[in-house]
Amino acid sequence: MQTTDDQQEHFIVVDKRDWIVEYRTRYDCHHDRTLIHRGANLVIFDDQGRALLQKRSMTKDIRPGYWQNAVGGHVSKGESYKKAILRETEEELGIMVPVRFYKKFLFAYADETEMEVVYIAKSNGPFRPNKTEVDQVRFLRKDELQRNHSSGKLKLTELAEHIFKLVGYL
Repeated sequence: MQTTDDQQEHFIVVDKRDWIVEYRTRYDCHHDRTLIHRGANLVIFDDQGRALLQKRSMTKDIRPGYWQNAVGGHVSKGESYKKAILRETEEELGIMVPVRFYKKFLFAYADETEMEVVYIAKSNGPFRPNKTEVDQVRFLRKDELQRNHSSGKLKLTELAEHIFKLVGYL
């Protein structure tokens, strides 16, 4: 299946201090570990303390069909991390929600490296997932996530696993 992600979209490439170096295509950034590019992520908890997970669409160029935290995306040219996560949240889940900064860190995959910022929010929905981006969303209790992840029933992206550990959910 062909991806719905624009391979010519330009990402912000930064150094290890998060200073802008240049702009490169999505394709370049996803195939070269030396091109550190900016990513923004959101962890959403509901009133019961459950975390919202999204299953990535099968048309995504990276890790299709994997589960991740509620929202994840890239920071576009001219955007702040916060503006990017608010845009991505509206695009992916169809909601607007106040977010608070949690942590910033460098994360290396096998084929790419990202400067990540994680935000936290509270929402019970309803959500209107964008089917181009998201196959489904669901809330899981901490013990459900841990059990489903350790048994292999729920395959998390490497970044989502790291984020859930950071927030004490895995």
